Amino acid sequence: MLRPKIGLDWDDVLAPFNDIAVEMANEKYHIDPPLTLEDITSWNNTGRAAVIKEFYYNDELYHSQVVSEKTKRCVRQLMKIADVYIITAAYPQYMGIRAKQILEEFPEIPESRIILGSAKSLVHLDIILDDAIHNVMESPATYPVLMRKPWNWQMTGLLSVNNLSEFVLLVKQIMNAAMHKTSEIKEPSVLALVGPSGSGKNQVVEELCKDSRFTNPKSYCTKESDKHIYLPKEEFDQQDFFETTRYAGIQYGTKKEDVQAVLDEGLYPVMPLDMCGAIAMKRHFPTSIIYISKPKEVLIRDVIEEDYSLDEKTLRILSLDAEKKNKEICDFVIDNSKLDGAEKLLQLIDRD
Repeated sequence: MLRPKIGLDWDDVLAPFNDIAVEMANEKYHIDPPLTLEDITSWNNTGRAAVIKEFYYNDELYHSQVVSEKTKRCVRQLMKIADVYIITAAYPQYMGIRAKQILEEFPEIPESRIILGSAKSLVHLDIILDDAIHNVMESPATYPVLMRKPWNWQMTGLLSVNNLSEFVLLVKQIMNAAMHKTSEIKEPSVLALVGPSGSGKNQVVEELCKDSRFTNPKSYCTKESDKHIYLPKEEFDQQDFFETTRYAGIQYGTKKEDVQAVLDEGLYPVMPLDMCGAIAMKRHFPTSIIYISKPKEVLIRDVIEEDYSLDEKTLRILSLDAEKKNKEICDFVIDNSKLDGAEKLLQLIDRD
């Protein structure tokens, strides 16, 4: 992929939208306790935060959208390596405001690359970034990417980022996958395991850690678990994590010093991660990104048999096809259909 075509959403990706609506609602109605962005727990925006929909039809909201300098820098970085399009849905009465705003904020983007309309599934680009699950799931893009927001935190499995800086890194990983794939596993190095829900990443970690050469550095999360160090959300948000993600609404984080301590002992840190977490590892440590694979029908059966809520089962199954796209940008692929992924990975390491 020499120079990809990239589509960027506007609202809540390049410019704040719901943040402004929340502020306007709090100011008008003096809501107690005040609404926050995290009160928006679904795309339909029901419940306590439903009041903000009123401001979606307020001119002031659209005139208040300002793109940060950091966001502009990220877009300029993307423009150096890709053709950047802005694809944005807006109510017809606000399309003029939106178009003028985009041209003012990004004068370097040609008018022909500004696409206004809600039928985003008709636009075929190489990579897109959007905060709406349905836009990502229905996109014909080769690599649809989800911008993590409170209203999509329950979605699992998709390529996702927490901010535009992470998206720039992900784009570079996608573009350079063939050139920068690890051809051998260095000793010691991080083994970053990625793959769909139910592929057996945790099972591979447990099997590998029976060998004294491997260990799983404890990560931190906002849910009590014997696999992670629990931190309440308020304390979690104050930590200095170099890699964070959200999975099924739970926050996870990794500290650089924890991984480095394992490498300093001459051991392999082996860690189940999402793709952005794996890329973050690769930026800081010698890392092999390993895709753990299983047939789709097995994955679906395993999800159904797990003790998940119906909603979570639905989201995990919906994400399976999308997550398979991650395979193309991994260094190695391990077939775990016979639950022998750890054995195959050991053979690969010992061969090198």
